[in-house]
Amino acid sequence: MEKTKILICCSELGAGKRGASLGPDAIRISAVNNFYNLFDQIPSDEIKVRKLNKFSPDNKSAKYIKSIADTHEKICKAMQDNLSLGYKMLIFSGDHSNAAGFIAGLRETFPKEKIGVIWIDAHGDLHSPYTSPSGNVHGMPLGIALGLDNLEMKIREPKPDVVKYWEKIKRTGTKKITPKINQSDIVFIDIRDLEKQEWDLINKLKIKNFTPENRKKIGIEKIAQQTVEYFKDYDKVYVSFDVDSLDPTISKGTGTPVHDGLSLDDAKTLLSILTQMKNFHCLEITEVNPLLDSENKMANAVVDILQSSLKNFLQ
Repeated sequence: MEKTKILICCSELGAGKRGASLGPDAIRISAVNNFYNLFDQIPSDEIKVRKLNKFSPDNKSAKYIKSIADTHEKICKAMQDNLSLGYKMLIFSGDHSNAAGFIAGLRETFPKEKIGVIWIDAHGDLHSPYTSPSGNVHGMPLGIALGLDNLEMKIREPKPDVVKYWEKIKRTGTKKITPKINQSDIVFIDIRDLEKQEWDLINKLKIKNFTPENRKKIGIEKIAQQTVEYFKDYDKVYVSFDVDSLDPTISKGTGTPVHDGLSLDDAKTLLSILTQMKNFHCLEITEVNPLLDSENKMANAVVDILQSSLKNFLQ
């Protein structure tokens, strides 16, 4: 039977606001305060990386991309080391750019297997340095994993150094595999705040997605069941849960809150069903930012969700 390991990466290099590097510790503190012994129950490792941004980014089209590329290599190696020991992974991450490194590690470990990604988020994260209005790399992890430049929709001309590290980051890992996944390997849940470049990609590539309108029409349980059915023939499934998928009425403790998100009950139902998938392998929780919060509400919400939904995952 597979064991579970907690893997922590506190880097916030890809975020536009400071504070996501404190997210994993905020979750740990909330777990202790709520008498939830998750971090005592499961062995954990923290990936030692540079966590914080400088005051002024070195490149406007992909801020801190050199440091982020180095971070992804460390994440990839740590992920591969633990997966090779037979662990399923519970990941607590600073900002969402780190997800591309974790997916790279999954692909590096299982280069021939069919890997699916469930992206629970307010955003699409499909940008590249050519298309991103902000240049924040936490808007690019799926663009990285898919190896997409989306030159047809470009609004920037990145500097040669940016292009060099963008090509490097798409090939994270010793096997230099790109793309890590294909568009048919992704299901979006509750995306609602995307730029035109991202919506055009989703429509062009026919990436499966469930919007808030779908949730209201058919309910979160049916969305979860349809997602399970979609991935039934996959070998490994990676679930990425960005806390901005939650409605801001729960907490504003994340860098990019967007209205019309999941309720706590929605999130509990969704993750409870997804973590029961036979091929479910990794759950990532990301973008908790206690500096934008009050009374640690977002971390408390995460702990509440995990207590309810991880029972099957941790058996």
